[in-house]
Amino acid sequence: MRCLRVMRRLILILAIALPVTAQKPDLIVVISVDQFRYEYLTRFAPYLSDGGFNRAIKHGANFTRALYPYAVTYTGPGHAAIGTGYVPARSGIVANTWLDRTTATPVYCVEDKRAIGGYSPLNLDSDSLGDRLQEKVAGSKVIGVALKDRAAILMAGRKATAAYWFDPKMPGFTSSSYYRANRTMLTAFNASVPAVLTQHPEWTQSTFISTSDLDRLTHDPASLRKYKTNHGGLGIEFPHPIATFDELTYTPFGNDLVLAFAERIIDDEHLGTDDASPDLLFVGLSSQDYLGHSFGPDSLEAADSVVRTDRQLEAFFHWLDQKFNGRYTVAITADHGVQSIPEVARDLGRDAGRVDFQNPKKTATTFADLAPDRRQLEKLAAKNLGLIVTEKTPIANALVSYFEEPALYLNWARVAAAHLDGERVERALRDAATQIHGIRTAFTSRELIAVDKPSSAIETAMRLSFRADRSGDVLVALKPGYIWGYSNTGTTHGQAVDDDQHVPLLFFGRGITEGTWSDEVAPTFLAKTIAALVNVDAGGSETRVLPCVK
Repeated sequence: MRCLRVMRRLILILAIALPVTAQKPDLIVVISVDQFRYEYLTRFAPYLSDGGFNRAIKHGANFTRALYPYAVTYTGPGHAAIGTGYVPARSGIVANTWLDRTTATPVYCVEDKRAIGGYSPLNLDSDSLGDRLQEKVAGSKVIGVALKDRAAILMAGRKATAAYWFDPKMPGFTSSSYYRANRTMLTAFNASVPAVLTQHPEWTQSTFISTSDLDRLTHDPASLRKYKTNHGGLGIEFPHPIATFDELTYTPFGNDLVLAFAERIIDDEHLGTDDASPDLLFVGLSSQDYLGHSFGPDSLEAADSVVRTDRQLEAFFHWLDQKFNGRYTVAITADHGVQSIPEVARDLGRDAGRVDFQNPKKTATTFADLAPDRRQLEKLAAKNLGLIVTEKTPIANALVSYFEEPALYLNWARVAAAHLDGERVERALRDAATQIHGIRTAFTSRELIAVDKPSSAIETAMRLSFRADRSGDVLVALKPGYIWGYSNTGTTHGQAVDDDQHVPLLFFGRGITEGTWSDEVAPTFLAKTIAALVNVDAGGSETRVLPCVK
C-alpha cells in the first residue's frame, strides 16, 4: 500500500515537472496570396476587416520582415519554397520555365508528358512538408488547390494526395493522372461553376475605401492608364465587364472559386477529422497576380483587390471556425511581391524602365530582327571578343541562343564554330550586360558555383537561385524599378529587390503564440515551422522554426 502511495506521488511530481505539449492541429491550411507585397498590409491597414489578415496580425504571429533570400522571385520557385522550405538551388525549380540543354526546348516547371493532364511535381527535386508529414503520420492527407497548376502542385509536393487547378476553358477545376483525384467531387463542384460568371457580370470599385482615401493611397491618373494591360475585354478602368472565365480569373472573384472549392475539398475528403492524423491543405489565391501584372500595385484595381481578398479570407476563416472550433492552424504568405509599372514609377519621380531581351521570332533572320537591348548585348559582347557583327549578321551567329529571365543560355554551336573559350564568352556577355541601361549586375555560371564567399548580397541571392543543369550560363539582375520587358504595358516581378522579396508571413490558430517579430526571416522558414507543430522535420538546413510555435 505504501509503495502504491509512493508511485502515485512520483507520477504526480513527473506530471507537474514535465512540459505540457500543445495539442496538434487537426487541419493546417497554408494560404499563398500570389503577388502580395507586405506593404499592402500597412498601406491598407485601416480598411482591413477584423477577421481577415487582422486575424493573424492582431491575434496571431506577424513577421514583418520576411524576405525571400534568393533572386528569382517568380511563381514556381516561390510556391516550391513555401511547400518545401528549400531555395531554388535545392528544390530544382529555378524559374517558371528553363531550357533543357539536351533537347534545346523550354521546360515548364510542372510539365510531365507522361501524365494524362500534362502536369505533376516531376521536376521538383526536394522533399516537402507534405512528404514528411505523410511519411511519419499514417492517414494524413495533403492536398493543393489554386487557379494556377504550378501553385497547387509545387506547394503540395511529390507525395500529395491530390492537387487541383482551374481550367477556364472547361470551365472548372481539374487534375492529372499523377494524383488520386476525387473525380466525383470534381464533377459535382464543376457543375456549379458556370453560375459564378452569371453572378459577376462586372467588377466595380467597392466602397471599402473612400474615394478621397483612394486618391491618397493609389497613383492611377487617367493619363497613365494606357500603360495598364487590357486583358481580353476587361478594359483598363472601372467598371470592368466580365464576359469569360479567363477574364474572371483576372478579378478578385477568382478567389471565390478557389475558396469555395477548398471548402468542398475539406468536406468531401473529411480533412481535419479528430483522428490524430493532421491534414494539410495548401490554397493558392492566384487572381492577385493576374490582375497585378495587368494593372500594377499602385492602381485602383490593386487596392480594391486587397480589401476584397481580406473579406474573402474573413468569410473563409469564419467557415473554418464553425466547422473546427479552434482545431486548426493557418499560415498566410505570398510567393513574391511586385514592382510598379515603370511609367507609373517614373511619374512618381523614381528611376524605372524596361529591359528587353526577348527571344527573336521564328521568322527572324538577322541581328536587325533582335529586340534593341538584345541586339546591343550581342554587339557589345562581340566587340569584347574581337568579333565583327552588323545588322545583317545572321541570327545563327548570335552568342545567346535563348533567354529565360534572368538567364542567358549560350549558343554553344556558335562558340565552337568561332573557336572561342566558353568561359571567356560568358565573361564577355556578363560585362556587356552591365553596360546596358537598367541592368544592375550579372554573373557567370562559374562564379555562381564557386566555393569562395560571395562578394555581395546580390551574388548570394543569385547563388541560391542557381543550379548548373537548369539555369543559364549568365544570370542577370536588374536595378530596382526595372523589369524585363515583353510589351509596353503592365508590370512584373522576379528581382532581388524589396518590392519583390518582402511578403507577409502570418500564423494563427492552434499551437501559435501571439506576437510581432521584426527581425529578418524568410518565407522558406514556413515549412519547418509548420512541421514543428506536428512533430516532423521539414525544410532546408538554413531554415529554422520560428518563435511563434508554442
